[in-house]
Amino acid sequence: MRLDALRIELSRFIIQRNPDAAAPGALICRSCRDAERLALVTTRLEEERGQLTAVEADVARRAAIHSTVAEDLEREFTRNLTFGQRAADAVARVGGSWGFVIGGLSVILFWVLLNSGWEAARPFDPYPFILLNLVLSCVAALQAPIIMMSQNRQALRDRRQADQDYRVNLKAELEVATLHEKLDHLMHMQWERMLELQQLQVELLTERLAHDRPPEPRR
Repeated sequence: MRLDALRIELSRFIIQRNPDAAAPGALICRSCRDAERLALVTTRLEEERGQLTAVEADVARRAAIHSTVAEDLEREFTRNLTFGQRAADAVARVGGSWGFVIGGLSVILFWVLLNSGWEAARPFDPYPFILLNLVLSCVAALQAPIIMMSQNRQALRDRRQADQDYRVNLKAELEVATLHEKLDHLMHMQWERMLELQQLQVELLTERLAHDRPPEPRR
């Protein structure tokens, strides 16, 4: 494709890197164009942010080739869950509900009433309910690390989501900037085309007036 058919900023960048491309009617292949576009996007990011990170370099590469960066994180995390992770999520989901709180209070109340002599002549856990304290301590000791495992996995997912949001926002900024440049390029090309048409119209009108003008009378 012709080099002058590219965006003005991209064509100037290519000519700056390759002075031989300044010749009239210079051509460029699509693979070279994509490589120069990637170099332009990378240079622009480096001017704004300094040394690029691995994430920014990857986003610049995807923006240059117009590739998507969004991923379905929920499907990925759900597909790669192990049995232990599923169990931890279930424990955290049940342990953080009102049903668990009400059920626990009901069991404790039943335990206290049962060992207070109302229903049993010889309670198996009399006051001060040492066995009940032991059971509750064991449940709390086991439940806490299981819930922490689920929270750690959720925190990892949140970090992945934040990283993806950053990638999407950065790519959107690059795409919007490129879109503005393309619109400016199209407007510039249209103005040049309109100017050429106006000049052609003026030339035609001048020729028509010269042709229709009556000859001057001889003296």
